[in-house]
Amino acid sequence: MPVFNTYPRLDTLTGDEVLVLADSSGHQTITATASQIAGAPAVSQPSGAFYQDKGAKISRFADRVLIGDAAANPGLSDRDAASKNEWLSQTMGATSIGPWALQDAQCASVAQFGNSAFVAASRTSDAKTAPDILGFQPSTIGIASWGVADDTSAPTTTTAYAYYGEAWRLAGVNYQPTFVMELEAVNFGGLAIGQSTPYAPNVGGGVYGIQLGAGGGQTSGTSDAAAGVVFVSNPDAWQVGIVFGATALSGTNGTDNGYASALSLARNHALEWHTPEVVSGVSGGNVGAFVRSTVTERSKGVRQDFVDNGILFSNIEGQTLFSVASAVAPNNTLQVQPGTGTQAAGLYVQSGENGSSNLGLFPEEGGQLQISSPVTNAAGTLPATVGGGFLHISVNGTDYRIPLMTPEQAGG
Repeated sequence: MPVFNTYPRLDTLTGDEVLVLADSSGHQTITATASQIAGAPAVSQPSGAFYQDKGAKISRFADRVLIGDAAANPGLSDRDAASKNEWLSQTMGATSIGPWALQDAQCASVAQFGNSAFVAASRTSDAKTAPDILGFQPSTIGIASWGVADDTSAPTTTTAYAYYGEAWRLAGVNYQPTFVMELEAVNFGGLAIGQSTPYAPNVGGGVYGIQLGAGGGQTSGTSDAAAGVVFVSNPDAWQVGIVFGATALSGTNGTDNGYASALSLARNHALEWHTPEVVSGVSGGNVGAFVRSTVTERSKGVRQDFVDNGILFSNIEGQTLFSVASAVAPNNTLQVQPGTGTQAAGLYVQSGENGSSNLGLFPEEGGQLQISSPVTNAAGTLPATVGGGFLHISVNGTDYRIPLMTPEQAGG
């Protein structure tokens, strides 16, 4: 028998190797396989180090790790054969897309009791003291993930996702909602000092739900990203794009007379509507309409308010400049039209069925109807006839006629 500690060492273990051990009392000899030992609860004391060359103890699993109910998955190359034992693959296997989740998972945790399958946390107070251990001060990040697109072949079917998640609502689930993701901003520190604006988005003490950055802090070699948020159908559609709960924004509860900013944009930022035209093989590249502001100072600003039965156009302080009234069932409409060439810009009445073709101008009581127009032949005499006939006009409900003379009759 070989001398102790001179046995040949195996490069790898299959898990079936039998080891001779002693029980906790140290009096009885027992045997166990390597896989039994690997499955036993492991407790280790912290070394106080992070790097191996500084004394840290590092566990390494070169292949796959399956935790919780995922441990029942045999990890076979045959997806159907490997997807019979744990509930996630069984659930996915009953759908058109199949049980793909665990098939290519390097590490998988499937909860057994409806609990959190994975929890991650980090805190800034630890990062403050970390330079002594790490050699630098880290960013405090609960979960960090990268999806790296480095396949340069074209065409290719590969796509990179730093994060991907699905929330499934199965048939008959009608009482509670289902969320793909909920991000909660929890502020125990009181209101932030300052205000987030398009020109200073981050303030000290600010708590933010989502911040989308582009570039990853790289100092060279990067370009602009294509879009911040994109909604697509895959193959189903969203019934609504974005919803703000009535009480979600500070300043109003949706039923009072308050005000809240749902969207803050900088000068020249626009809301665009694209046309379905195809130009140079690209669909939707043309902008058919947009709304933006080019206001440079608040004192020069304007605002638009939709109110009961109308629209108000005001200065930025809310003093009305003009308003457009609504009607329940209008059959006459007013068209504002610019002129082209010698055509005059004007107001045009478009009468509907049983409507009126009249155009009314109604000054306040005691007011005047003022018109700026050239004046000719101020001392001229009226002709015996009018070449242009008579213009019909109603003043305070009484019909009148205004004679219309030709330029020659009026003296030029």
